[in-house]
Amino acid sequence: MKQKWNIVLRCIAFCMVFALLFGQLTRYLRRYDDETNEIHAFYQEPKDSIDVLWIGSSPLLRGVSPMLMYQDYGFTGYVRASALQAPAVSYAILAESLQYQKPEVVVLLCDNLFQKYDYAEREGDLRRALDGMKLSTHKWSVIQEITKADERQTSLSYLFPLFRYHERWKEIDMANLEPQPLLQHSIRKGQVYLHDVVPQVYPDGFMQPTGEKVTFDADAYAYTEKSIALCKEKGIDVVLVHLPKVSWSFEKSQAMTQFAQEQQVPYIDFNTEAIQQEVGILPQQDYYDKGHINTKGSAKVSKWLGAYLAQQYDLPNHHGDAAYQQWEQDLKQYLEGFTKQ
Repeated sequence: MKQKWNIVLRCIAFCMVFALLFGQLTRYLRRYDDETNEIHAFYQEPKDSIDVLWIGSSPLLRGVSPMLMYQDYGFTGYVRASALQAPAVSYAILAESLQYQKPEVVVLLCDNLFQKYDYAEREGDLRRALDGMKLSTHKWSVIQEITKADERQTSLSYLFPLFRYHERWKEIDMANLEPQPLLQHSIRKGQVYLHDVVPQVYPDGFMQPTGEKVTFDADAYAYTEKSIALCKEKGIDVVLVHLPKVSWSFEKSQAMTQFAQEQQVPYIDFNTEAIQQEVGILPQQDYYDKGHINTKGSAKVSKWLGAYLAQQYDLPNHHGDAAYQQWEQDLKQYLEGFTKQ
């Protein structure tokens, strides 16, 4: 009997040591990525403390500042976005987020409704989002969809990223490398901003009718519709938004306007002439590249969106609330980095 217990204890000890080594190697070898970190840091926000949740791809990640809105209007927000975020991932992140928070408003970026998502070509983008998520039924559902579409990717590698990154030791200096644990607390609340200014020029006839035929991607449409339905089911207001982007068209904007009307939710397109004039977007100053605005543009967009949300929805002002002192501290640190040029 004693011998059996010794065997059991040895097995337990082996498993514990293996788990510790496995976890430590994962921290050393995983790719350090701001988007992954910001998605993960969401979990440390106090339960039911986020008023506005932002879901979508990189234009949202770069273009919206929850901290500037908090500074001006006192409501809280968090951006859970990543580069070329797959519609299935957006829905999974939304559904998972609503298990931790009860926002008053969910803002969905809708720039991907016309694009077919290729899981095989976009593995890196998929991992930016999924590596930052905790294991859940929602994450598992996306993993199964990915691996079904691309047999080269495995469920095991998404559940345990070390199986995907184990060969990185060839690329890095292990002797001088420091482990990189996932971010636990974010002062940027999901935003990953861009300081550089790269002047842009809108193409001739930008946002003018051209007769272009546009169609929604079936999967993107279905997941967006599903996201809106989930929010409505939980009594959460939804806003669809498209941020400044040089590669956008009048026909796509019209199609989104019709979609929003059918879904009975508001749609805001920052590429329309009226809103661009209100916001003061200048293509020579406010862009980082054709698809993303920089910190100058983000400040303008966030000011406009903050005012819109504060006026349209009954959002609380947490300034002076003792429960939100951490936000006051985070804001001071955030402004130091955001305004750095």
